[in-house]
Amino acid sequence: MKGVPLKKKVFISYAWEGDGKKDRKVKSFAQWLAVYLKKWNFEVLLDVYENHPGTKLDTYMTDGINTSRFVLCICTETYVKKMQKSGTGVYNEINLLQKYANNKFIIPIIEKGNFNDLPPFFKGKFVSELKFSEPFSQENRKSIFELISTLMDESLSIKDVEPKTRIEHYYNNVEKFKLLGDTIEVMHFECQSEGKITFQYLINGGDFEIGLAPMNFTTHWSTSGENSIHSYNKVQKTFRIHNFIIFDQVNTSEDIPVDKLFPFKWSTTLEINDGIVWINKNNFIAIGKILNIEVNNENKDESTVTLQYKILNPIDVTDDFIQKKKFDKFPE
Repeated sequence: MKGVPLKKKVFISYAWEGDGKKDRKVKSFAQWLAVYLKKWNFEVLLDVYENHPGTKLDTYMTDGINTSRFVLCICTETYVKKMQKSGTGVYNEINLLQKYANNKFIIPIIEKGNFNDLPPFFKGKFVSELKFSEPFSQENRKSIFELISTLMDESLSIKDVEPKTRIEHYYNNVEKFKLLGDTIEVMHFECQSEGKITFQYLINGGDFEIGLAPMNFTTHWSTSGENSIHSYNKVQKTFRIHNFIIFDQVNTSEDIPVDKLFPFKWSTTLEINDGIVWINKNNFIAIGKILNIEVNNENKDESTVTLQYKILNPIDVTDDFIQKKKFDKFPE
């Protein structure tokens, strides 16, 4: 990342939810955040309280005070309840959290508007509010910018910046806008191996990435019409499928209807219910289906596409994989 000669360690702490749907949302959000921070050259560790003894976070926090590392606490209703329940990792660590709650390296994160999920000892300090279900959403752009600014701990941070001269003021403003642009562009990805996502397809020059390396796919889009969208080839091979009605039945490459495939070299036009097949440079295959297109004629950047996608035979995206995987650095 330009201007980021750092390798600060960020520890992401969250609790298993118990409810399958809630658990998937919180865990998917934590994984997305981990990948996003890695793109900024942070070293990221994920913690799942049910899997690790409390001493792990205790040691990390103590070490973090002296090394300017950060702990991001994803606060949910379950997180708060487990703080009050003996025998859980959260409960074992509550005294340490309270002791260091005012330190800048501990940052609570809540889902937008859910201040009831914020532990009492965090109230009054910087809180990051984010949309968990679609972390790449432009609704998160301001909060993501604030979080990155805080983690980078640079002079352009949103807090307590009082430049002494007009030149310093100009420089800080320019750097702030450059950082804002980067934070928005880097947000445009989803790391899960399948899902239904709605995104503003003209952001980031039309690029939206799905999956994690080596099973990552760069998709590229532009406006075609009210009920159609242009898709471009930015991988090894791409195919169009008209009216992809059997999408849900395709789980392996053998399930893809070969007689319905239409290859395209540069671009194609897709309508609602049409499908697309991507083959990346590592020979992984992903399929997609257009579920909806919303064109905003007043502000074209707010135009959205709803895409259902699935990476076939994916590598399991685990916490260990995210921790150990060395992601490509942000391009110069």
